[in-house]
Amino acid sequence: MADVPVCKTEPGSVIGVTVVESVDAVDHAGRFHGWDLRIDQVSSGRFAGRLVMIRLGSLEIIRETISQALIKQGSAWPDSLVFSLPLAASNEAHFNGRPLAFPNVLLSDGADLPPLLTPTQLDVVSIAIVRSRLTSLLETLGERRAADFVASRRQQNHCFSGSPGGLSTLQHGFREICDQGDRLQRAIGFARAQESLEDTVVDALADILSENAWRDVNGVTAQKRIVDRIKEYVIAHADDPPSIADLCRHVGVSRRTLQGCFRDALGLTPLQYLRMLRLNAVCRELRALAAAGQPVSIGDVAARWGFWHWSRFTENYRQLFGELPSHTVRRVLSASV
Repeated sequence: MADVPVCKTEPGSVIGVTVVESVDAVDHAGRFHGWDLRIDQVSSGRFAGRLVMIRLGSLEIIRETISQALIKQGSAWPDSLVFSLPLAASNEAHFNGRPLAFPNVLLSDGADLPPLLTPTQLDVVSIAIVRSRLTSLLETLGERRAADFVASRRQQNHCFSGSPGGLSTLQHGFREICDQGDRLQRAIGFARAQESLEDTVVDALADILSENAWRDVNGVTAQKRIVDRIKEYVIAHADDPPSIADLCRHVGVSRRTLQGCFRDALGLTPLQYLRMLRLNAVCRELRALAAAGQPVSIGDVAARWGFWHWSRFTENYRQLFGELPSHTVRRVLSASV
Protein backbone atom coordinates (compact mmCIF):
# COMPACT_ATOMS: atom_id res chain seq x y z
CA MET A 1 0.00 0.00 0.00
CA ALA A 2 1.41 3.42 -0.93
CA ASP A 3 2.50 5.78 1.85
CA VAL A 4 0.35 8.92 2.12
CA PRO A 5 1.07 12.36 3.53
CA VAL A 6 -0.13 13.06 7.06
CA CYS A 7 -0.45 16.29 9.01
CA LYS A 8 -0.81 15.29 12.66
CA THR A 9 -0.18 12.30 14.92
CA GLU A 10 -1.62 13.32 18.30
CA PRO A 11 -4.14 16.09 19.02
CA GLY A 12 -2.33 19.42 18.87
CA SER A 13 0.94 17.84 17.75
CA VAL A 14 1.88 19.70 14.61
CA ILE A 15 4.30 18.07 12.19
CA GLY A 16 6.45 20.27 10.03
CA VAL A 17 9.54 22.43 9.64
CA THR A 18 9.63 26.10 10.64
CA VAL A 19 12.51 28.53 10.14
CA VAL A 20 12.38 31.89 11.94
CA GLU A 21 14.79 34.74 12.62
CA SER A 22 14.78 37.31 15.39
CA VAL A 23 16.53 40.59 16.14
CA ASP A 24 16.25 40.74 19.91
CA ALA A 25 16.38 38.25 22.78
CA VAL A 26 12.78 38.76 23.92
CA ASP A 27 11.47 38.08 20.42
CA HIS A 28 13.79 35.07 20.20
CA ALA A 29 12.32 33.59 23.39
CA GLY A 30 8.81 33.82 21.99
CA ARG A 31 9.73 31.92 18.82
CA PHE A 32 10.01 28.56 20.62
CA HIS A 33 6.54 27.15 19.97
CA GLY A 34 4.97 25.65 23.09
CA TRP A 35 7.94 26.62 25.30
CA ASP A 36 7.93 29.22 28.08
CA LEU A 37 11.34 30.90 28.12
CA ARG A 38 12.79 34.00 29.69
CA ILE A 39 15.93 35.21 27.92
CA ASP A 40 18.23 38.08 28.87
CA GLN A 41 21.02 39.37 26.63
CA VAL A 42 24.40 39.43 28.38
CA SER A 43 27.05 40.38 25.82
CA SER A 44 27.07 43.72 24.01
CA GLY A 45 25.98 44.24 20.41
CA ARG A 46 23.07 43.77 18.05
CA PHE A 47 21.41 40.39 18.50
CA ALA A 48 20.68 38.00 15.63
CA GLY A 49 18.99 34.67 16.20
CA ARG A 50 17.81 31.88 13.93
CA LEU A 51 15.76 28.77 14.69
CA VAL A 52 15.17 25.72 12.53
CA MET A 53 12.37 23.80 14.27
CA ILE A 54 11.43 20.28 13.17
CA ARG A 55 8.35 18.94 14.96
CA LEU A 56 7.34 15.27 14.81
CA GLY A 57 4.52 15.04 17.33
CA SER A 58 6.18 14.02 20.60
CA LEU A 59 9.67 14.87 19.28
CA GLU A 60 11.15 18.22 18.33
CA ILE A 61 14.57 19.09 16.92
CA ILE A 62 15.61 22.73 17.19
CA ARG A 63 18.78 24.13 15.68
CA GLU A 64 19.50 27.51 17.25
CA THR A 65 22.15 30.01 16.24
CA ILE A 66 22.73 33.19 18.25
CA SER A 67 25.18 36.08 17.98
CA GLN A 68 25.26 37.19 21.64
CA ALA A 69 25.60 35.54 25.03
CA LEU A 70 22.23 34.95 26.72
CA ILE A 71 20.90 33.77 30.06
CA LYS A 72 18.06 31.36 29.28
CA GLN A 73 15.62 29.67 31.63
CA GLY A 74 12.04 28.42 31.68
CA SER A 75 10.37 25.25 30.45
CA ALA A 76 9.72 23.19 27.35
CA TRP A 77 6.44 21.29 26.89
CA PRO A 78 5.01 19.03 29.65
CA ASP A 79 6.82 15.82 30.64
CA SER A 80 9.63 16.35 28.15
CA LEU A 81 13.36 15.80 28.27
CA VAL A 82 15.69 18.23 26.51
CA PHE A 83 19.09 17.20 25.14
CA SER A 84 21.34 20.09 24.07
CA LEU A 85 24.29 19.36 21.77
CA PRO A 86 26.48 22.34 20.78
CA LEU A 87 27.72 22.26 17.20
CA ALA A 88 29.98 25.31 17.48
CA ALA A 89 30.73 27.71 20.33
CA SER A 90 33.01 30.67 20.85
CA ASN A 91 33.58 29.91 24.56
CA GLU A 92 32.29 27.81 27.44
CA ALA A 93 28.74 27.92 28.71
CA HIS A 94 27.95 28.16 32.45
CA PHE A 95 25.32 26.05 34.18
CA ASN A 96 24.54 26.11 37.91
CA GLY A 97 27.72 28.11 38.40
CA ARG A 98 29.97 25.61 36.59
CA PRO A 99 31.56 25.83 33.14
CA LEU A 100 30.28 23.37 30.52
CA ALA A 101 33.10 22.27 28.26
CA PHE A 102 32.45 22.13 24.51
CA PRO A 103 30.93 19.95 23.10
CA ASN A 104 29.39 18.22 26.14
CA VAL A 105 25.71 17.28 25.93
CA LEU A 106 23.38 18.72 28.57
CA LEU A 107 20.29 16.72 29.53
CA SER A 108 17.56 18.63 31.40
CA ASP A 109 14.03 18.02 32.58
CA GLY A 110 11.87 20.07 30.24
CA ALA A 111 9.50 21.01 33.06
CA ASP A 112 12.21 23.14 34.67
CA LEU A 113 15.12 24.47 32.62
CA PRO A 114 17.49 26.20 35.08
CA PRO A 115 19.39 29.35 34.02
CA LEU A 116 22.03 28.66 31.39
CA LEU A 117 24.61 31.25 30.37
CA THR A 118 25.36 30.56 26.72
CA PRO A 119 28.58 31.26 24.82
CA THR A 120 28.69 34.54 22.90
CA GLN A 121 28.53 32.83 19.51
CA LEU A 122 26.60 29.56 19.57
CA ASP A 123 25.22 26.98 17.15
CA VAL A 124 23.35 24.31 19.13
CA VAL A 125 20.85 21.53 18.48
CA SER A 126 18.25 20.82 21.17
CA ILE A 127 16.16 17.67 21.05
CA ALA A 128 12.96 17.76 23.10
CA ILE A 129 11.06 14.51 23.45
CA VAL A 130 8.20 13.31 25.64
CA ARG A 131 9.74 11.19 28.40
CA SER A 132 7.28 8.30 28.10
CA ARG A 133 7.79 8.14 24.33
CA LEU A 134 11.57 8.02 24.65
CA THR A 135 11.36 5.38 27.39
CA SER A 136 9.11 3.20 25.21
CA LEU A 137 11.35 3.51 22.15
CA LEU A 138 14.50 2.74 24.17
CA GLU A 139 12.83 -0.39 25.56
CA THR A 140 11.96 -1.44 22.01
CA LEU A 141 15.66 -1.12 21.12
CA GLY A 142 16.60 -3.28 24.09
CA GLU A 143 18.24 -0.33 25.84
CA ARG A 144 16.81 -1.17 29.27
CA ARG A 145 19.49 0.70 31.24
CA ALA A 146 18.97 3.87 29.21
CA ALA A 147 15.18 3.53 29.48
CA ASP A 148 15.38 3.21 33.28
CA PHE A 149 17.71 6.22 33.40
CA VAL A 150 15.33 8.60 31.59
CA ALA A 151 12.25 7.25 33.40
CA SER A 152 13.71 7.80 36.87
CA ARG A 153 15.64 11.07 36.49
CA ARG A 154 13.01 13.74 37.10
CA GLN A 155 13.86 17.40 37.75
CA GLN A 156 17.52 16.54 37.32
CA ASN A 157 20.27 17.69 34.99
CA HIS A 158 23.17 15.69 33.62
CA CYS A 159 26.19 16.42 31.45
CA PHE A 160 27.47 13.80 29.01
CA SER A 161 31.04 14.05 27.75
CA GLY A 162 31.48 10.85 25.71
CA SER A 163 34.31 10.24 23.27
CA PRO A 164 35.41 13.02 20.88
CA GLY A 165 34.74 10.76 17.91
CA GLY A 166 31.24 9.87 19.12
CA LEU A 167 30.25 13.48 19.73
CA SER A 168 31.66 14.52 16.36
CA THR A 169 29.50 11.86 14.68
CA LEU A 170 26.44 13.15 16.54
CA GLN A 171 27.17 16.72 15.51
CA HIS A 172 27.51 15.71 11.86
CA GLY A 173 24.27 13.73 11.98
CA PHE A 174 22.18 16.55 13.41
CA ARG A 175 23.72 19.14 11.08
CA GLU A 176 22.69 16.93 8.18
CA ILE A 177 19.12 16.67 9.47
CA CYS A 178 18.71 20.42 10.05
CA ASP A 179 20.32 21.36 6.74
CA GLN A 180 17.63 19.56 4.72
CA GLY A 181 15.30 22.56 4.85
CA ASP A 182 12.40 22.46 2.38
CA ARG A 183 13.24 18.93 1.32
CA LEU A 184 12.66 17.71 4.87
CA GLN A 185 9.41 19.68 5.10
CA ARG A 186 8.00 17.68 2.22
CA ALA A 187 9.46 14.35 3.32
CA ILE A 188 8.07 14.33 6.85
CA GLY A 189 4.59 14.73 5.45
CA PHE A 190 4.84 10.97 4.94
CA ALA A 191 4.42 8.59 7.88
CA ARG A 192 7.31 6.32 6.92
CA ALA A 193 9.69 9.26 6.64
CA GLN A 194 8.56 10.48 10.06
CA GLU A 195 9.18 7.07 11.59
CA SER A 196 12.59 6.79 9.95
CA LEU A 197 13.67 10.23 11.21
CA GLU A 198 12.41 9.50 14.72
CA ASP A 199 14.29 6.19 14.73
CA THR A 200 17.48 7.99 13.66
CA VAL A 201 17.19 10.54 16.46
CA VAL A 202 16.32 7.99 19.16
CA ASP A 203 19.22 5.79 18.06
CA ALA A 204 21.54 8.79 18.50
CA LEU A 205 20.09 9.52 21.95
CA ALA A 206 20.55 5.86 22.91
CA ASP A 207 24.25 6.21 22.05
CA ILE A 208 24.52 9.21 24.38
CA LEU A 209 22.66 7.53 27.21
CA SER A 210 24.58 4.25 26.94
CA GLU A 211 27.86 6.06 27.63
CA ASN A 212 29.13 5.92 31.20
CA ALA A 213 30.79 9.37 30.89
CA TRP A 214 28.04 11.44 32.51
CA ARG A 215 27.94 13.57 35.62
CA ASP A 216 25.24 15.09 37.77
CA VAL A 217 25.12 18.89 37.43
CA ASN A 218 22.11 19.50 39.67
CA GLY A 219 24.01 20.94 42.57
CA VAL A 220 24.29 24.73 42.50
CA THR A 221 27.66 26.08 43.58
CA ALA A 222 27.84 28.33 46.64
CA GLN A 223 28.85 31.20 44.37
CA LYS A 224 25.82 30.69 42.11
CA ARG A 225 23.48 30.59 45.13
CA ILE A 226 24.72 34.03 46.13
CA VAL A 227 24.24 35.31 42.56
CA ASP A 228 20.67 33.93 42.58
CA ARG A 229 19.92 35.65 45.89
CA ILE A 230 21.23 38.91 44.46
CA LYS A 231 19.01 38.58 41.39
CA GLU A 232 15.89 37.95 43.49
CA TYR A 233 16.72 40.93 45.71
CA VAL A 234 17.31 43.30 42.79
CA ILE A 235 14.05 42.33 41.07
CA ALA A 236 12.13 42.66 44.35
CA HIS A 237 13.56 46.17 44.83
CA ALA A 238 13.14 47.46 41.29
CA ASP A 239 11.66 50.74 42.58
CA ASP A 240 14.63 51.31 44.90
CA PRO A 241 17.70 49.83 43.16
CA PRO A 242 20.22 48.59 45.76
CA SER A 243 23.88 49.56 45.75
CA ILE A 244 26.77 47.11 45.84
CA ALA A 245 27.09 47.84 49.57
CA ASP A 246 23.38 47.01 50.03
CA LEU A 247 23.88 43.70 48.22
CA CYS A 248 26.93 42.81 50.31
CA ARG A 249 24.91 43.42 53.49
CA HIS A 250 21.97 41.41 52.14
CA VAL A 251 24.00 38.26 51.45
CA GLY A 252 26.52 38.81 54.24
CA VAL A 253 29.75 38.85 52.24
CA SER A 254 32.51 41.35 51.49
CA ARG A 255 32.76 43.29 48.24
CA ARG A 256 35.75 41.17 47.20
CA THR A 257 33.89 37.93 47.92
CA LEU A 258 30.89 39.20 45.96
CA GLN A 259 33.12 39.96 42.98
CA GLY A 260 34.59 36.45 43.16
CA CYS A 261 31.14 34.86 43.25
CA PHE A 262 30.05 36.64 40.07
CA ARG A 263 33.34 35.95 38.31
CA ASP A 264 33.23 32.22 39.12
CA ALA A 265 29.52 31.72 38.43
CA LEU A 266 29.06 33.93 35.35
CA GLY A 267 32.37 35.45 34.31
CA LEU A 268 30.96 38.93 35.00
CA THR A 269 31.49 41.64 37.59
CA PRO A 270 28.57 42.49 39.91
CA LEU A 271 28.18 45.90 38.23
CA GLN A 272 28.07 44.33 34.77
CA TYR A 273 25.44 41.83 35.91
CA LEU A 274 23.26 44.43 37.64
CA ARG A 275 23.37 46.77 34.66
CA MET A 276 22.56 43.90 32.30
CA LEU A 277 19.66 42.73 34.47
CA ARG A 278 18.10 46.21 34.68
CA LEU A 279 18.63 47.06 31.00
CA ASN A 280 16.94 43.80 29.98
CA ALA A 281 14.05 44.64 32.30
CA VAL A 282 13.71 48.05 30.64
CA CYS A 283 13.81 46.49 27.17
CA ARG A 284 11.19 43.91 28.11
CA GLU A 285 8.88 46.55 29.55
CA LEU A 286 9.26 48.88 26.56
CA ARG A 287 8.46 46.02 24.18
CA ALA A 288 5.41 44.98 26.20
CA LEU A 289 3.99 48.51 26.30
CA ALA A 290 4.57 49.07 22.58
CA ALA A 291 3.12 45.69 21.60
CA ALA A 292 0.01 46.41 23.69
CA GLY A 293 -0.41 49.80 22.04
CA GLN A 294 -0.08 51.62 25.34
CA PRO A 295 1.66 55.00 25.80
CA VAL A 296 5.41 54.56 26.19
CA SER A 297 7.50 56.90 28.30
CA ILE A 298 11.05 55.66 27.95
CA GLY A 299 12.27 57.99 30.68
CA ASP A 300 9.68 56.72 33.18
CA VAL A 301 10.47 53.08 32.48
CA ALA A 302 14.20 53.73 32.75
CA ALA A 303 13.79 55.66 36.02
CA ARG A 304 11.65 52.87 37.45
CA TRP A 305 14.65 50.56 37.02
CA GLY A 306 17.09 53.02 38.59
CA PHE A 307 18.47 54.84 35.53
CA TRP A 308 18.37 58.54 36.42
CA HIS A 309 21.09 59.83 34.06
CA TRP A 310 19.41 59.97 30.64
CA SER A 311 22.42 60.16 28.31
CA ARG A 312 24.31 57.52 30.29
CA PHE A 313 21.25 55.23 30.21
CA THR A 314 20.75 55.58 26.45
CA GLU A 315 24.43 54.91 25.81
CA ASN A 316 24.42 51.82 28.07
CA TYR A 317 21.27 50.61 26.31
CA ARG A 318 22.78 51.14 22.88
CA GLN A 319 26.00 49.37 23.86
CA LEU A 320 24.15 46.28 25.11
CA PHE A 321 21.45 45.96 22.46
CA GLY A 322 23.01 47.72 19.47
CA GLU A 323 20.14 50.19 19.19
CA LEU A 324 18.63 53.12 21.10
CA PRO A 325 15.55 52.48 23.27
CA SER A 326 13.48 54.65 20.92
CA HIS A 327 14.44 52.35 18.05
CA THR A 328 13.25 49.33 20.06
CA VAL A 329 9.87 50.97 20.58
CA ARG A 330 9.52 51.98 16.92
CA ARG A 331 10.52 48.50 15.74
CA VAL A 332 7.90 46.80 17.93
CA LEU A 333 5.23 49.33 16.94
CA SER A 334 5.91 48.80 13.22
CA ALA A 335 5.75 45.03 13.67
CA SER A 336 2.38 45.35 15.42
CA VAL A 337 0.74 47.24 12.56
